[in-house]
Amino acid sequence: MADWMVGVDTGGTFTDLVAFERSSGELRTIKVPSVPSDPSTAVLNALDELFGPGLDAREVGFLVHGTTVATNAVLESAGVRAGLLITRGFRAVYEARGWVRPDPAELLDTFFRKPPLLVPQSRTEEIAERMDYQGNVIEPLDEQNVRAAARRLRAKGVEAVAVCYLFSFRNPMHEERTAEILAEEEPAWRVSLSSRVLPVIREYPRLSTTVVDAYVGPIMERYLVNLDRRLKDHGVATPQIFLMQSNGGLMRMTMGARFPNQTLTSGPAAGVVAGAALAHGMGRRNFVTLDIGGTSTDISVIADGRSSETSSGRIAGQDVGTPMLAVHTLGAGGGTIAWIGRDGLMKVGPRSAGAVPGPACYGRGGVEPTVTDANLVLGALGAKSVLGGRMVLDRERAENAIVAAVAKPLGLDLVTTAAGILKIVNTNMAVDLRLVFQSRGEDPRRFALLAFGGAGPLHAAYLARELGIPEVCVPPHPGLTSAMGLLQTDVKHLYLRSAVGLLSSYPVAEINAIFADLRRRAMEDMAEEGLDLAAVRLKQQIDLRYLHQGYHLTVDGPDGDVKETHKQDIKSKFDDLHRHTYGASAPEEEAELVTLRLLAEVPVPHLRLPRIAPGSLSSARIDRRPLYDLARGEFLDAWVYDRRLLGANDRFCGPAIVEQYDSTTVVLAGQVLTVDDFGNLLITEER
Repeated sequence: MADWMVGVDTGGTFTDLVAFERSSGELRTIKVPSVPSDPSTAVLNALDELFGPGLDAREVGFLVHGTTVATNAVLESAGVRAGLLITRGFRAVYEARGWVRPDPAELLDTFFRKPPLLVPQSRTEEIAERMDYQGNVIEPLDEQNVRAAARRLRAKGVEAVAVCYLFSFRNPMHEERTAEILAEEEPAWRVSLSSRVLPVIREYPRLSTTVVDAYVGPIMERYLVNLDRRLKDHGVATPQIFLMQSNGGLMRMTMGARFPNQTLTSGPAAGVVAGAALAHGMGRRNFVTLDIGGTSTDISVIADGRSSETSSGRIAGQDVGTPMLAVHTLGAGGGTIAWIGRDGLMKVGPRSAGAVPGPACYGRGGVEPTVTDANLVLGALGAKSVLGGRMVLDRERAENAIVAAVAKPLGLDLVTTAAGILKIVNTNMAVDLRLVFQSRGEDPRRFALLAFGGAGPLHAAYLARELGIPEVCVPPHPGLTSAMGLLQTDVKHLYLRSAVGLLSSYPVAEINAIFADLRRRAMEDMAEEGLDLAAVRLKQQIDLRYLHQGYHLTVDGPDGDVKETHKQDIKSKFDDLHRHTYGASAPEEEAELVTLRLLAEVPVPHLRLPRIAPGSLSSARIDRRPLYDLARGEFLDAWVYDRRLLGANDRFCGPAIVEQYDSTTVVLAGQVLTVDDFGNLLITEER
């Protein structure tokens, strides 16, 4: 019987697998090193470890994959050679990047340089055509102009083409005809149309997102075709194979190649989904997730039981307007490298040792000092802390790397330098956490810090104390939490169409026609995915703003057709949401309709974690070792606990270390750890 649910999350250092049998509740977890050169190899390696006595590939009935292939193609500038067709007179829009300001950290970097364009001006072609803001044709499409541009791009070795014409979201006719011409000129090209990728107002985000889609599309398509073939070769025959999307929902893997931009934050989104599921299970309303892996830290706020969504993401300096769960990412993780900057001061990040060669202590050829090496030197990690002792950490290599690259050039001793590495990376993360709270106007004291990822529990206690966050929660399998999130969500698709005008006077017939078209597309996609159409849940939403505002808020619309009598209720919802979000509203002012949204969902089975039994605290205490206290500047004796042997209601004081297969948790002096009924570790300050 195909009763097993499997989630596989590919990270920068490790690939994580979680398998859950629905009938018995049995849970299996696996971590294997990632293979950056071919991520599908790590996926299959993890499945090979899973398949053995008592379980074979035919028993897998549901598989979800969280992939970083599209993200890494952007991060590593490893996408395809793409071209761009744009309305004549507007070729500078992409170059100017919509006048987007650099991030705060970039403003302080005296050596900052803008990331290169994914499509340079040399592969940008202007096309004679023009629509007005209502979608009326002002200048017909010059088809010969398109053919000539296509031939010039073909001569430059282009593999994919992005097309973004002015106001095509109102009338896609010119873009659709351009796609037909491009297919005639070069059938092998993958063509990304802005009217399909992101049919919304604001030219630059629509343009940048379409370019990203073209840049990573062929790579994502090749990866998914290869992975699908290899899964079938391994005997995984279920048609229920899904990808995690950036919006926290699933889509069939067969759809992934068509919408690669929707998987750019696949892994971080899974972590947020897991955090929201955990918060709901614990009856909590306010969580901030801290996902620290090998290469990066992802932060997201879950306030009043809801995770935040944004349409203004950025990957390696490239702006993406695809709706996604709001995740703030910084270059800080276990593999983050310590180095000396041009100013002669020690820096930590954003460059990472990744999975290959990895930190120096991994013994895989890495020679640069990393955060993991510093944690090993200072006692937070033991020699056999990783993967239940299957990976032995080499302390001597860690010490040599820190001394040679940083300590000796700066005239510092080993321990001081290692402590400096942790202080810098903790400060970097604390600053970003503060900025996330400040940007939302939230008080950290209202939140619990949910720490996961392989390195999240190592640093969470420091960060909570620094920001005044009253409680840290470490889930049962922190290093595998994102993989678990893959199995805690539903199939979800979001369809958008901008329609700008005053809400009070916008024709309801046009609103309903747009929603009808979005519903048609949703049902067609669900049918193509082989899903039960009777189970599809549809929710109509509307983006609104006050006149002259540059931002909008999303409110739920009525089910079915929108009527004139609904407009006042929609406006009232917007006023209330604006007041809640920004502390003020203007009920007397007109609201402007910006974009219509249709959210389509189909429920699928979810992972459910059981309660745990009481344990024996004395048997869980397995070792004792020195742990460096950053605040006191000295080593303190710390008990080491085996998490597998901890039970419900166990309680002990820091300094302490909790080791498990996929992560290590540090409890500071003056803090108390309590185990709840579901096996979560709750860390608070002693009273």
